[in-house]
Amino acid sequence: MAWERPRKRSRKDRSPTNRYGRRPVGTRLPLPVVVIVCDDSATAPAYLEHLKREVRQFVTLRIYPASCGEGSPARVVDRAIRHHDDLSLDQQPDETSRDCVWALIDLEHEDHRRRQAKHEKQRAEEKGVRVALSDPCYEVWTLLHLEDAGSAFANCAQVIERVRYLWRRQFGEPVDRKARIDYGRIISMRHEAAARARKHHRADDPSWTEVYQILENIEEHRPKSPSDVPS
Repeated sequence: MAWERPRKRSRKDRSPTNRYGRRPVGTRLPLPVVVIVCDDSATAPAYLEHLKREVRQFVTLRIYPASCGEGSPARVVDRAIRHHDDLSLDQQPDETSRDCVWALIDLEHEDHRRRQAKHEKQRAEEKGVRVALSDPCYEVWTLLHLEDAGSAFANCAQVIERVRYLWRRQFGEPVDRKARIDYGRIISMRHEAAARARKHHRADDPSWTEVYQILENIEEHRPKSPSDVPS
């Protein structure tokens, strides 16, 4: 009898085992998943990789940097929606409210970019994807680890210059031209940065970021006691 290649099963055909493999009845749920799709390839992903190590005991972070040409709001939201749909296919009924997909988008200062970003945020949320905007850019989140500021910036370059100045003053070392730094130095300051970000966002100050909402989403899954930590 001739050998036949086994037929691949579609996701619809799979048995309900979930993304972590077969789960016996009565065992703990797998960790919640938070997916973050970035509109840049270096700065935000580098910070989030440090955050991933800090929270890995109670949440799984999946971080997707932007590839070349994929940093526009529409491209970022398209990718985030695809990840949301894939994650939904892998969920068990008891996991539907635990996982979340985020898109990180900078408003910048060009009017067309700002209009597109706000439009894409609405489109994403209609599809179940959450969006964290930053005005003018993600580096405002880095800045809020170093000082409590919501002042106006003419462009993203000014935000980065302020980060460079404060970083050198606090740590005695320069920040390179692309604002690549050792985020491990400031990751422990994230809760203070979140409190500052929340304040400036709610006050509608000239510069603000919604990245703190991602941190709040992650912290929702932090165990209330050591016995709640998955084994």
